[in-house]
Amino acid sequence: MTRPKPKTFDDLPLFAAEASLAEVVMGAGKTSEWCQFAALLEPRGLPKIDALMGGRYRPAVKAFFDKEYGLSTVAPRTVPDGSEKLGTWSSKKDRVRRV
Repeated sequence: MTRPKPKTFDDLPLFAAEASLAEVVMGAGKTSEWCQFAALLEPRGLPKIDALMGGRYRPAVKAFFDKEYGLSTVAPRTVPDGSEKLGTWSSKKDRVRRV
């Protein structure tokens, strides 16, 4: 009988749920521990759950751990630049301040 192959970061969707990240980072059945650790790691740069997408941005989570363990010198962006308001985009011309 063969064992199932463990999941990797590459097996996850772009915005991964906590249970999926927990399995990849810590192993199966560790979701509650992951949630506790994630809350402690967010102030250090672990990406937060994206409210629009409903998960953490997987490449940034991997980049966070690579940086934590000295495998990268590039810091991941940890927070989106602001709340998105879909359908409210205006052209650059509309945003230019007239003097």
